[in-house]
Amino acid sequence: MAAGSDPERWQQSNVDAPPSWLGGRSEQDEVRACAFCGEVPPPASSFCPKCGRALTAALMPQQGESLTVLFTDIEDSTNLTERLGDEQWERIIDEHNDIVREELHRHAGFEVKLTGDGFLIAFADGINALRCAARVQDQVIQLAALRGASWPVSLRMGVHRGDVILRPGGDILGRTVNMAARIMAKGRGGSIVVSQALHDEVRRQVGDDLWDSLGARRIRGLERRERLYVLRWQEFLELEQERGRPRPQRIVLSDDEPLDPLQAVLGEPEPETAGVDA
Repeated sequence: MAAGSDPERWQQSNVDAPPSWLGGRSEQDEVRACAFCGEVPPPASSFCPKCGRALTAALMPQQGESLTVLFTDIEDSTNLTERLGDEQWERIIDEHNDIVREELHRHAGFEVKLTGDGFLIAFADGINALRCAARVQDQVIQLAALRGASWPVSLRMGVHRGDVILRPGGDILGRTVNMAARIMAKGRGGSIVVSQALHDEVRRQVGDDLWDSLGARRIRGLERRERLYVLRWQEFLELEQERGRPRPQRIVLSDDEPLDPLQAVLGEPEPETAGVDA
């Protein structure tokens, strides 16, 4: 590639820039380079060919630098790694990452970072964060039910909305990020726990009957208690379907082809009750 060519200039100028809706480059620039490694993807690519991160839509946040932050975590991952072994655990992580990245791309999320066995994701819109979280849970629970003991994955999630500090490369810092992580820690596998701030923002789009209140809970580092809610995400997805929003493709077993967690159709999963700690 000749020095000073367009792709090289795009790569150099974008390597440390967050997406436009995180206060970075313009919408036109954003589609040309990965925010993390600077790789210039093919025009129709949804994922970076170099680092694998999702190349998301450019949306301006609705309220300055207020964003919705989603934390995900595989429950009991340390014990699972010991029990399953490194090779099997690596396959599980790869499949888990594919599921999350596919859904965050569909819902205009921005992958801030991997946290080992989970993700930190930012959204301009709160309802898209819940849609993404619910569809990821749906995919993971189906695959876990289908694979049984060979894929014993259960995700817990925490979602909060507030102001963030934007850092070079698309990283985010601040109390909102810390709060989302601590809210996630209040949940168990299969649950989506949200803050009062996010609950209030999406109340008109998500009816009151789709929430279970956890009451006011102590959050480490906060003097006051925070009222938390658990989203009944299975019912939420059913409501979305009734409103004309297609659910993600489901999973099938094939005798001739390997299982792809993002393909084809499976019957409705067994309802699962998400517990939470006190």
